[in-house]
Amino acid sequence: MSETLPRWGLPDVNFVETDPDKIKASIINRYETASGRSLAMGDPVRQYLLTIASEIIQLRQVFNHGAQQNLLSYAQGPYLNAQGTMLACERQPASHAVTEIQFTLSQALASAFVIPAGFQVTNGDVTFETISQTTIAAGSLQATAQAQCLEAGTVGNGYLAGQISTIVSPMAFLASAVNTSESSGGSEEEVDSSYAERLRLRPNSFSVAGPEKAYIFHTLSVSPAIIDVAIDSPTPGVVNVYTLLTGGELPKAAFLNEVENYLASEEVRPLTDEVHALAPTAYSYSVNVDYYVLNSDAVKLDSIKAAVQAAVNDFVAWQQSKIGRDINPDELIKRVRDAGAGRVVHSTLTPVFKTLTKSEVAQCSSITVTFKGLEDG
Repeated sequence: MSETLPRWGLPDVNFVETDPDKIKASIINRYETASGRSLAMGDPVRQYLLTIASEIIQLRQVFNHGAQQNLLSYAQGPYLNAQGTMLACERQPASHAVTEIQFTLSQALASAFVIPAGFQVTNGDVTFETISQTTIAAGSLQATAQAQCLEAGTVGNGYLAGQISTIVSPMAFLASAVNTSESSGGSEEEVDSSYAERLRLRPNSFSVAGPEKAYIFHTLSVSPAIIDVAIDSPTPGVVNVYTLLTGGELPKAAFLNEVENYLASEEVRPLTDEVHALAPTAYSYSVNVDYYVLNSDAVKLDSIKAAVQAAVNDFVAWQQSKIGRDINPDELIKRVRDAGAGRVVHSTLTPVFKTLTKSEVAQCSSITVTFKGLEDG
């Protein structure tokens, strides 16, 4: 989906006039004033001036666009990258999905068993490798290691526990290797909208006192898969960092470990802060929408039905895209009405309004959308 510019609801900024009609009128008026004669619609001089005007219009639009790219509210692509370079904040590359692999020996050994970093486990579609060396202690049978997908991006997400279990290069005494958590955290390269938001937060990171926006900036810098961050300090010196992933996905343990390790760095965490990376608490709700369509819109019934279903799905996606966002049925009604519904039945509508805490996120458990018939307005 294309991004609306300028960002953050800021007003438009234009460095030169770019309206074609105004530019053409200005050129014609200036000529008529200077020459002392009026140009008819078919006058060759008018046609010549309009030809020149078309070139001037293009040049003005190019100039205006180039000037706007110097503003964070407009900058895109390589221009946004250049702004990031000035702030020492680079665009995040695609990140790798992570999971936890449990290794099991065929028998207890008298000495420690070492599994090297880069040890690979696959399911035939994707391959994960251990991030660091893992040791199974003497006399023990099992150890768990964090592993990441070889291929960056979303391709490694969503593999449930037990689905990654084929050892690529077998080792003596190693009986099995299997993921114990769903893989998550993989994302594509950071998009302009997310990158611009991080750059806007970047100056907050210069503080050494651990302000909320600094923690938000640093957490967003862990992975482009993170779409929202909430910060809470229940007691002095304790900082709880809640993260939400693309599509409203709750982060798994392996990803939270990655976030916590990043925030524990001496370059990020104030010396006295105790930082915990946590998943927000899912607040489950259901959607039920009964609606009517006006008789005057009967010819558009099929398209309205499709639009209403899409509007409900968009509401669910919007609702779960931000931590602490209250469940708001008014937003649902507005979207359904905008999609073409004539009336929404309030008596059967769910959800009801619910205030969420800053550590909760709405998660829809079921969706029911029912067309009840046509009626007069």
